Amino acid sequence: MDAYLLEKWTQANNSFVKEWKVTDGRIGGNHGVKEKCHKGTLKLLQKIQGVPAVIELIQLELAVAYNTLVFSLNLSSLSDVQQSLTYTLLRALEAVDCQTSSMDPIVLWCVTLKSFSNTSHLSCLHSLLCVQWALWLASCQMQSIRHLLRDVTQEEVTASSQDLRTVIQKLSLSEKENSNLLVAVTAREFKDLLPICTILLEGLENITQENYSAALVAFLQAASLPAPRTLLAQVHTLTGFAFAKLDQPQSALQSYRKAMEVDFGCHSALYQSALVYRQLKNTQAEIEALRLLHSALVQHTEEQTVNTRVMIISPDVLLSSKCKDSIMAVPSPQLILHSLACTCVLEDRILEAVELYLDLMSSLQSDITQPVCTEADVSLPRVPVVYLEAAFTLLRAKRMWDVITVCEEVITKTMNLIPERLVLDLSEEHLLFSMEGPSKSLKHERLEYVLWAAAAHYLQGLAYCKMKDTKESVANFTRSLNWLAKVSIKSTELQMIKFGLVEVYRRLGRQEEAIVCWRESQSSSEAVSSGNLPLYLQTFPEVSLCFDINYLKKAMEDTFQRRGVFT
Repeated sequence: MDAYLLEKWTQANNSFVKEWKVTDGRIGGNHGVKEKCHKGTLKLLQKIQGVPAVIELIQLELAVAYNTLVFSLNLSSLSDVQQSLTYTLLRALEAVDCQTSSMDPIVLWCVTLKSFSNTSHLSCLHSLLCVQWALWLASCQMQSIRHLLRDVTQEEVTASSQDLRTVIQKLSLSEKENSNLLVAVTAREFKDLLPICTILLEGLENITQENYSAALVAFLQAASLPAPRTLLAQVHTLTGFAFAKLDQPQSALQSYRKAMEVDFGCHSALYQSALVYRQLKNTQAEIEALRLLHSALVQHTEEQTVNTRVMIISPDVLLSSKCKDSIMAVPSPQLILHSLACTCVLEDRILEAVELYLDLMSSLQSDITQPVCTEADVSLPRVPVVYLEAAFTLLRAKRMWDVITVCEEVITKTMNLIPERLVLDLSEEHLLFSMEGPSKSLKHERLEYVLWAAAAHYLQGLAYCKMKDTKESVANFTRSLNWLAKVSIKSTELQMIKFGLVEVYRRLGRQEEAIVCWRESQSSSEAVSSGNLPLYLQTFPEVSLCFDINYLKKAMEDTFQRRGVFT
């Protein structure tokens, strides 16, 4: 082998590793450097593997392959990384004149490790063994990991997390390194990360199977292992989740506190705490947790581009579990604001709710007819709904002109989008519309525009009624019904709006109009209760127009009896 070429390739490898480590040491490191190092080592590996495999070159080849594969974990598909790793093992066997007919990774590893058992190259192979372990972790192949550990340690590995940990502790990997050949991550660093991720994956599998007791055992074991700060915080969060599922809320809260003590940036723990407080009906604690979470999320958004540190091997890559992603998911700041605002309204903390809704409307800063994308599974309501909820809250705060202004915004943005006529039958399995041409989704959008405009006029009618402006109150209730006249529909929401107008007419002594409106409202067979109405159509005692539906029904029956007519 040409000594000059060997030296040149060694220097090239070391140069890429040094460049990465310099960048890795800086907060806000350039992600492009990682891509550059990956492409550089990949090109270098292709050069090395372009010549026949020989023992004099195998240590360099294994080191360059290791660096390339480590960089590839975040930048390539798992199948590509596995293919490259398999080819590297075949090249290693070729260098020692050993062959195998099996391409099964476990068989291939057994043959390779046995062939190099008494050589100085074993540490390089153990580094690659960590890559294989990581690949199986990332693809949730726990059975393959158990087989590999069994063959390496000669210990039987069952599905028990306790047994798995015992075998991992007995695993001895050579950590001897060649100081002339730099590596991106030492075998020791890699090995320290893999056991905790393996036991965590075992616990997550138990969570998926709803075996929360076994999951808790695994998470508690993982918490005792060395781990990066952010990963340890996730372990405590998962532990808290398991406790919550086992109806041990106080233990869950204690675990979430540990997570935040380890890493205050663990927003998942704070969010899960809020959910536990909600379950315990501790509204004050829930609100405090959500407020802290919102502040933390806003600050994180502002600072993440500056303070993000790129890791060569991220635990998130090794634990690409949908179960974990679901548990660790955190709603967007907008959704947190909305949750806070709704909670405050329902708890009669109206002044707080008003400020929260005003902040939320300010943060949306978009066309109110457009959907809002959020990061969590639960999506934020459509922007007009947020505006209507805000108007309802302002009504409760007796800020009547603000109610009218907010509702006018909804009306202005939706009125031109409403069709002349729209027929909807909610009793059918599929929605049937009288219009032709537009897709079903567009037709459903148009229905929502009608409902929003009608609800906005309804809330304006309530505001004018409170200000004792009877003329404007009746006019807005009438406009609300005029919008609804464009839709042929059976819906408790629409009934509620009609009942409001019946009550206005009745109190004004306009009995004939009240009777006509009442009969129209009775054309639907659905029962009406405030429980199945949106927040912005709920009743509340502060507004004199609000009424009890049962009382209204009795009052109208008395009216009909006095007149000698039937309902």
